Amino acid sequence: MVSQEEEIQMILKQIEDYYGFVPKIFQELQHNPEAFKAHFYKTLQLQADRALPDLTKELIAIGSAAAGGTEHCLSTHIKVARQMGAPDDQILLAILIGAAVTETAALSKSLRVWRQ
Repeated sequence: MVSQEEEIQMILKQIEDYYGFVPKIFQELQHNPEAFKAHFYKTLQLQADRALPDLTKELIAIGSAAAGGTEHCLSTHIKVARQMGAPDDQILLAILIGAAVTETAALSKSLRVWRQ
């Protein structure tokens, strides 16, 4: 049977093999092993789902990070998308779409409050 520490080290290796490094979120979450494993296995399941190509998933992640994630998340997903062959125009469009969705959501909420 594998110890929790061995499992965490194996997971960190998988993460590094995928991204080429260990993103900050996983570096921090490893201090809470149960949360770390839950986040990793959820992410792994989403990555394993073949309904969307991997590059499309990364572009969605870029848009989401641009909409409200951290700089670490945005830079991680941009780096991975580039490794997958995404040209700069696709990456920029993902950023612009994410920003537009965020702007539209904020405007919609604000207008509803304003008209009350």
